[in-house]
Amino acid sequence: MCVFEALCVFLLLLGVLIVILCVFRVIMCGFVINHVFLSSVVIHNLLLFRFNSLTVVVEDFSSSCCVSVKVFPHMTTASLKQQMFIDHGFHPRVQRWVIGQCLCVDQRSLASYGVRQHGDTAFLYLTSARHARLTSQVFQQDQERSLLHSFSAMTGFFNLWSVFQGWPCPSCTYINKPTRPGCEICSTNRPESYAIPGGYRPDALELKRIQQEKEAIRQYQQARESERRENFARLVRTDGQDLVPNPEPLDCIICYKDLRPGEGVLLRECLHCFCKDCLRSVVLLSDKPEVSCPYRDDMYSCAEFLQEREIRALVPADEYERWLQRGLSVAESRCEGSYHCATPDCLGWCVYEDTVNVFHCPVCRKHNCLVCKAIHEGMNCKQYQDDLAARAINDSAARRTTHLLKTLVLSGEAMHCPQCGIIVQKRDGCDWLRCTVCHIEICWVTRGPRWGPQGPGDTSGGCRCKVNNQKCHPKCQNCH
Repeated sequence: MCVFEALCVFLLLLGVLIVILCVFRVIMCGFVINHVFLSSVVIHNLLLFRFNSLTVVVEDFSSSCCVSVKVFPHMTTASLKQQMFIDHGFHPRVQRWVIGQCLCVDQRSLASYGVRQHGDTAFLYLTSARHARLTSQVFQQDQERSLLHSFSAMTGFFNLWSVFQGWPCPSCTYINKPTRPGCEICSTNRPESYAIPGGYRPDALELKRIQQEKEAIRQYQQARESERRENFARLVRTDGQDLVPNPEPLDCIICYKDLRPGEGVLLRECLHCFCKDCLRSVVLLSDKPEVSCPYRDDMYSCAEFLQEREIRALVPADEYERWLQRGLSVAESRCEGSYHCATPDCLGWCVYEDTVNVFHCPVCRKHNCLVCKAIHEGMNCKQYQDDLAARAINDSAARRTTHLLKTLVLSGEAMHCPQCGIIVQKRDGCDWLRCTVCHIEICWVTRGPRWGPQGPGDTSGGCRCKVNNQKCHPKCQNCH
């Protein structure tokens, strides 16, 4: 067995020994899976140094023979000469190699000459020592030096583990430097369980990569912040516009008009786009307080509405005021407890509470009596109702008002005060109310006074609600 073959066998045995040691250490520590994987990575990387069998035809001036030499495809011609010197005693000075009809140069690799698989052929021509100017003393010195160099190379393989320092890629098994966040080959993320060794010092190339990575992250964050600020500024500008223009050319889906960027209106609520003329017509023809998006097709009908500022920007000022008034009118009609000012043609109205008897109209500045449903400034409710009854003989308007009050009394929506006799009405809430003229407390459900002759707290008269824990009426709603 030649020295080179012995070196290869030694390397394989060394790899097996490393595997055995790793497995033993894993079993002792309880982390079998991770370390067995690492050991397989070691074997994988050791097998990268595989050798091929090179068929060498050796000739000199008188004879020739054929030998088989174990070589690495990546080794140089100079390394091959040293190997032949150690194994067969042919000094490099007398060796002339020819591979693929090329005279080999010491610095080039065998693979560059086509040596890549078992059975490739090479020719070695040996010149004479005299022609190479080689003496016996030089030959002996070079031979001793080559043997020492081979042993130092073997020692260098003991430091092979330093080459594998780093983390193995779980996808391609490539050994990456400890500080790399992803695999250099396939970009797989570094395992979360891997910890960078405490004594590791990155080399100059890795330091440069780390610096470039930090700079790239800084530039990315800066660009992202710049984009965020630009988007925010664009959002502020857009929000300040009453109408959002279309950013790209399209067709109005109502009139099919071609709209260039900025000629249409993009609705805020649904992002449907129309031309201004079509949207203006939709607003003017709408009889509802809320203007719906006009988008319709066979499968979908948009349920969103135009915003108030969009309507204000689309129609003239007088049409906008009419739209506002239409909305107020609909709101008044839909609101329970609403009261419209009694002044003719006044637009003022309110939503009153049960404890409020007078509505001060902010439009015409008149005081409306919510009990009498009329304006009688300078008179109380009794005086107004007495005057109304007197005027009903000749005044048709007073007659209609009197008839209305009588109808309310007959329907149970109003009643006569049990003390002063004016018509009072309960609008909402509990069954307690107070006369606006004589200020007596009234029980609505019994149509009588709440207390006895002595006033509040006198249960000798009145409705006697809650006396002996009994309600004054089965339908009483807290008249006390």
